[in-house]
Amino acid sequence: MVFTLFGLISCDRSEEYVEIRDTREPSRFSPDPELGLSFKDRVGIQQTSNNPSESSKVSFFVKMVGPKSLIDGEKSRFDAFCKTLKVGKGNPPFEWAKPDEWDDVEGTKMRIANFRFGPDKKGECYFTVLPGGGELLSNLNRWRGQMGLPNATRADADALPSRQFLFGEGKYVEIEGSFKGFGVSEGKDGYKMIGIIMPELQIELPK
Repeated sequence: MVFTLFGLISCDRSEEYVEIRDTREPSRFSPDPELGLSFKDRVGIQQTSNNPSESSKVSFFVKMVGPKSLIDGEKSRFDAFCKTLKVGKGNPPFEWAKPDEWDDVEGTKMRIANFRFGPDKKGECYFTVLPGGGELLSNLNRWRGQMGLPNATRADADALPSRQFLFGEGKYVEIEGSFKGFGVSEGKDGYKMIGIIMPELQIELPK
């Protein structure tokens, strides 16, 4: 599936100029944008192959994880947040509206939007964009591994329900287990993870 992002990707970037009149004060969660970048550069697509179709694939993820009872109570806010995610004018070029009950956490190179919530801030939700990013099955099994679950099959991945997300449809994941985050040695029992995976979306770039 190929998507052309009109208004963000130019067929001839050297001759197209856009005057931006809107201004706002950046928050501490909004790094100073670099000017003159293409959508490809703002998202972070890097040339990793001589084949243009290989180097212009991007994967989009939104994930929420925490104690099961907390996550069950936040599903409606998760759905509302996902519906607000859209392509914007920033750098990275995305906009969203966070639930009032969630706290902003400063983003990282991997996490474009990053939040904590719950009485002890044990719940987290974040939106990630990765160049390439891998196929659906490998990402599903990466998430399952974080929850201490065995690998799924391709049939399992294909059977995941679809969910409207950003440019089209992603696959909705809902799993429970013993959560072990990156660099953590012991899992946290009774955790739940929900999220949407939109793998290897083909972005049409200028030739």
